[in-house]
Amino acid sequence: MLDSRYVHLHEALGLGVMWLNTNAKILPQTQPEKSKLPSAQKPLAVTVPQKTPTQAASNARLAALQRVRAHSNPDSGSLKNPQPTAPIAAPTVAPTTPVSAPTPRAKVMIISVCASPADVVAGKLFSGEDGAMLNKMLGAIGLQNSDAYLSTWLKDLPDFNPKPPTETVIAATERVAQEWRQSGASSLLLLGDFFDRADVQQQLNQFSGSEQRFHIPHPMRIVSNPKLKRSAWETLQQMQKFLQAA
Repeated sequence: MLDSRYVHLHEALGLGVMWLNTNAKILPQTQPEKSKLPSAQKPLAVTVPQKTPTQAASNARLAALQRVRAHSNPDSGSLKNPQPTAPIAAPTVAPTTPVSAPTPRAKVMIISVCASPADVVAGKLFSGEDGAMLNKMLGAIGLQNSDAYLSTWLKDLPDFNPKPPTETVIAATERVAQEWRQSGASSLLLLGDFFDRADVQQQLNQFSGSEQRFHIPHPMRIVSNPKLKRSAWETLQQMQKFLQAA
């Protein structure tokens, strides 16, 4: 079998007619088959899973958590200009005047008009030099700290108020009288000029006898003015005799 292209080439080169065997077969010239393009494939159907209610709720919680974190983190890009929050004002609470715990069968109840600012801070009455002076005076007449019940006429004051109005004095009388009864004391030692007032004397007469009451300057005044020691000492000696006779 002889390709027809070879025969035509022989003639084109001027070699004349190519003599072929009578039995020779010439193959016709064929065109190269065009490469078959693959048929367009049908797009595959993609199955999208349906979101279940549980997955939807989970995604919602995740999104909410991300928003909360973004607002709580000052470096987060979602909060570019954070606004400063105004400070919350602390509630104002009136300080409570400290008093000694009720002493069973106390011999003397010692009372002043109100606690000093230093006592309020310390949480203890007569916490400074006045307390040291008071202890010395009690010791001089044979009394210990456990023999005395310490208190003040006014309590729960927002400010230091050594000169309260009469209505304030009257309002506190019942509480002072109750403390006097609970202390079990037989004498009342009054400290300071507050107890020279007529309105205060009137309230004292409602729950105690004048023979039970003994009045001396406040220990802080005695510390700053030693001349007051003599009069205070004489009064304390009178109270000592009263206690011995009681």
